[in-house]
Amino acid sequence: MKDLIPDTIIRFAEKFQLPERVVDSEELPWVPFTDNHSCYFKPLRFDLSTGTWTYLFRIKPNQVLGKHRHTGGAVIGYNLQGKWRYEGRSWVAASGTFIFEPPGDIHTLISEDEEVITLFILSGALQYFDEHDQIVGQDDIYTVLNKYRNYCAAHGIPVREDLIY
Repeated sequence: MKDLIPDTIIRFAEKFQLPERVVDSEELPWVPFTDNHSCYFKPLRFDLSTGTWTYLFRIKPNQVLGKHRHTGGAVIGYNLQGKWRYEGRSWVAASGTFIFEPPGDIHTLISEDEEVITLFILSGALQYFDEHDQIVGQDDIYTVLNKYRNYCAAHGIPVREDLIY
């Protein structure tokens, strides 16, 4: 196939593409995502040009993460450990489950009897609702990046700038 593409085009594309990145997630800290420390995240990538963030999400057993909506794009998830579900939905995400959430979906996440770890890729914001369905808070790539930077600063951990690209 390479023979069909002129070398000048290949060299031109290579000149502008992003470099390959490999991240050992074991080297990254679990950063509290919520104030009550019911869930944590490990940042894997912050794409500031698209607002897409990729992270491992860890949820303690038997937790209810309040009603929220994802804006800006679809959410892609792959459950690695434990079981979780959305209130009112018939499915359960067990280990090995792929999850696609369309933009604008509103749901309440409930973890089952064991710790959950899920890989998520999402864009846009998470909007949080109160019991009257009023928006009471929001997270996006910038607030999550700020949580990561603040956690690292408070614990003497160097910020991995190579996660931001």
